[in-house]
Amino acid sequence: MPYLRLIELGTHNATDVREEVARLGRSPDCTVVPAGGGAQLGVVSAFHAELRHGPNGWQLNDLGSRNGTFLNGRRLAPEALVKAGDVIGLGETGPRFSVAAVADVLEATIPEQPGLAAASRTTERHTPREARAYGVTLLAAATGRLYEARGVRIRLGRGRECEIQPVDPSDTIVSRIHAELTVGASGGLMVRDLDSTNGTFVNDERVTEPIPIRLGDRLMLGQGGPVLIVEGLGTSPQLQAARRQARPGPRTLRAMIGEAIAKAKRRLAAFVALLILVLGAGVYGVYWLLSGEVQQTERERRTAGDSARAETERLRQELAAARATAAPAALVESLRAQLRSAEVRTAELRAALERAQAALSSQLQAGEQRRLAAQTEVQRLRDELAAAEQREPSQATIDSLRRAVIAAEQQTQSLDAKMRAIRATDFGTIAQQSQGAVGLLTVSFGRDYYNGTGFVISADGYMLTNWHVVADSQHARPDTIWVTMADQAQARLAEVISASQDRDIAVLKMRGYQGPYLSAIDWAGTKARQGDPAALIGFPAGSGFARLRSALVRTSMTAGIISRGTDDVIQFDGMTIGGSSGSPLFNANGEVIAIHRAGLPQAPGFALAVPIKHAVPLLPSDLKQRLGLR
Repeated sequence: MPYLRLIELGTHNATDVREEVARLGRSPDCTVVPAGGGAQLGVVSAFHAELRHGPNGWQLNDLGSRNGTFLNGRRLAPEALVKAGDVIGLGETGPRFSVAAVADVLEATIPEQPGLAAASRTTERHTPREARAYGVTLLAAATGRLYEARGVRIRLGRGRECEIQPVDPSDTIVSRIHAELTVGASGGLMVRDLDSTNGTFVNDERVTEPIPIRLGDRLMLGQGGPVLIVEGLGTSPQLQAARRQARPGPRTLRAMIGEAIAKAKRRLAAFVALLILVLGAGVYGVYWLLSGEVQQTERERRTAGDSARAETERLRQELAAARATAAPAALVESLRAQLRSAEVRTAELRAALERAQAALSSQLQAGEQRRLAAQTEVQRLRDELAAAEQREPSQATIDSLRRAVIAAEQQTQSLDAKMRAIRATDFGTIAQQSQGAVGLLTVSFGRDYYNGTGFVISADGYMLTNWHVVADSQHARPDTIWVTMADQAQARLAEVISASQDRDIAVLKMRGYQGPYLSAIDWAGTKARQGDPAALIGFPAGSGFARLRSALVRTSMTAGIISRGTDDVIQFDGMTIGGSSGSPLFNANGEVIAIHRAGLPQAPGFALAVPIKHAVPLLPSDLKQRLGLR
């Protein structure tokens, strides 16, 4: 099969290409997507260039990009062949990729083992590759169970198609096809991570590219996953011979007992022959000698049997002790990995809570300034009214000033009520518990890209957003939808399951999702009361603001009160900005009560949301059964 390795010069990320065609660009559908961001990534088109394998090798083509494709510093004419050492550039100032390796066929060979006879080596050189498959024996450190497999490719994971399946299929730490063992170009056995969720580790070092393994190496499938110790390597016959030499079993001990008995019998026969030769010395003497020799032989036989049984018991005790010693060590290693994972997650949650608290502090400070300004305006109007009453002006002027004072006092009271409601609600806890289930949507219509927000409502990836985020009057369905969850950088593909233009609601389904979701949802539409505090979590201003100085997307949170609630709409009166279409609206108890729809340009701070109960008719029947809905 064709093979090509590209290394990004800025980040040193390596990409192995094993298909006929590989595309380079910003789109997640491309085989090679440059890392990072900023001005360097801005010159890269969605589908910038293409590498295609042909009869003459790998050929580089430009796909009509805005800023062109460069090969070794020169702008590419229509096409060109690439070789190892070439440098490919996406735009004159864009990212650069070095061609590290080029090959037409990747061959797996079996190394020649020392100590084999010449005839055996000659036979193996002419044996088909399938017959020369590598054999490996792995010992599970936690359970002491042995796993054996052979082949030119040995896969490890929880899927039934894997040759070695060290965990139950329900264990999510290990991916379905987690890693594989293959024969490298040098003839040794190599381990390679297959884009697993939690990574592969050899002797506590994460595997980023294929590396060789040796006897005694420790393979760990994911942080906190199973630990496998390499006990045997080689071709299958050699592996069995090595294991027979390394582990004497009960069959070998029985052979030792048999040899001792046979030896005793031979000695007995010799003594019998000797006694026959001296029969003339007397029947009594012969009988006496024979009886004594038989007794001696029986004692030797019993001694040999006892010695063999003692050796068997000693080996069994040593094996049990070795396994008992290995199991606690693996348990300690597993607990240490779980502790590291918990510390990382705790740090992420602490950072998310600090961001939410900082955003709320900023909003509270702005609200306090508005409240103080309103109080100042009330006092000014009162002073003007008092001065006007002393001058005895017209009654119309006094009435106008009184109405202005009343309106300003009402505005001040409204601001005071909002500030009290915001301060009395633990929005930081709501953000920490819920923002992991909120995702940034990137929707493409042809060459146009738009952003919105959505939130997950089930463990298998069903989510809700607005209809106008994934469709418009000219496009009933988008070309592609990517979802990037909060505090993550990797996007997932999603598709539209159902939608309602009248209610402005759409139901999406992410592919292969297993992660956080919102379970506290007001499906009955009874948890939104006028005057109650409320909060909005989403991605205002889209991906540009969500990825500010970071490859991870970060949510934003705004807080206020429910100023109006009807069967069709919930009005959110708080410090909000536009660009959060599809965001979940939470009440003071952290329950989702609505889907944010739009802001009012003529009245900043007023936003309209669709009650969540209107999404129930759009949900699939099996999902409604799981959620307990009718």
